[in-house]
Amino acid sequence: MTNSERFFGHARRLARTALVLGAAFIASAATARAEDVTIGAGLSMGWGQFFVADQAKTWDKQGLTPKTTIFASGRLALDALVGGGVVVATAAETPVLFANLNGLPVRIIATLNRQESFDLVAVKDIKTIKDIKGRKIGYSQGTNAHYYLSKLLKEANLTFADITAVSLNPGDFVTSLSNGAVDGFIWTEPHISLALRQGGDKFHAIRSPGLYVGFSTVIALQSTIDKNPDLLVKVLKSLIDANDLIKKDPNAAAALIAERIKVDPEIVRNFLPRTRFNIDLERADLVAELQTQAKWAIDNKLVRPDVKVPDFNTVVVGSLLDKAREK
Repeated sequence: MTNSERFFGHARRLARTALVLGAAFIASAATARAEDVTIGAGLSMGWGQFFVADQAKTWDKQGLTPKTTIFASGRLALDALVGGGVVVATAAETPVLFANLNGLPVRIIATLNRQESFDLVAVKDIKTIKDIKGRKIGYSQGTNAHYYLSKLLKEANLTFADITAVSLNPGDFVTSLSNGAVDGFIWTEPHISLALRQGGDKFHAIRSPGLYVGFSTVIALQSTIDKNPDLLVKVLKSLIDANDLIKKDPNAAAALIAERIKVDPEIVRNFLPRTRFNIDLERADLVAELQTQAKWAIDNKLVRPDVKVPDFNTVVVGSLLDKAREK
């Protein structure tokens, strides 16, 4: 099965997610009715404001009682959002792009940061990015790591045909590298540091600064924006308070993030300089990035040939953040 066939298979599954996950999340949906808000957060330090909000209880100020579920990636959190298991989630811009290209009304209501978070973690005999030719490289299909890998290949004058690209659940990256199933993988922290610590001197991280700066976004369905905008405004207010705590004391915030996702605080502290935490919505830049990635997806046959590209100005919704910023 080709990468395109696998991707189309995922796209079809994603389009059916509302039905499939709707059944899987019956219990969670029932809880959502009893709770104030259900949240899906990806396991990445780029979603730091959510983890600080959990630990510092900034939700309380807005009268929210959250139930936060941590997923292995933002794409899986997005799947839960579409399936009705959560009402707010985190995702990078790339899964949001693919959702909308497949007709799913996922909207970006804020961004948490801009970051250069990806590295190639590889065996030591892969000394430069050009050395991945002919090697097995792990990535997560449909995520911004997928997009990053395509840019990395282009930088090395290679294509996907020059490597064996292995789509994995992010939770399997470290194990797959350790047991030799892949020769390297593309992902962010804490997986980078975990792989380096587990592998001793067998692995190293190759960084390519300036290659890609991604968006960490806060997402919701259009139906939630239409029916319960006040809830989303309260969520954003809580995240703004959490963001203020990160700015005020980054070391304390790093400890809170580490405690929430069960990693060494030193990993978080080392990651913080690579990101710029700020609750914002750089609309023009974000729309331009979505347009660029849409062209990439179409050119690489990662979507149906008859796909209709949406107006990304409708995907990025700024009114809720504007209201959350009001005093």
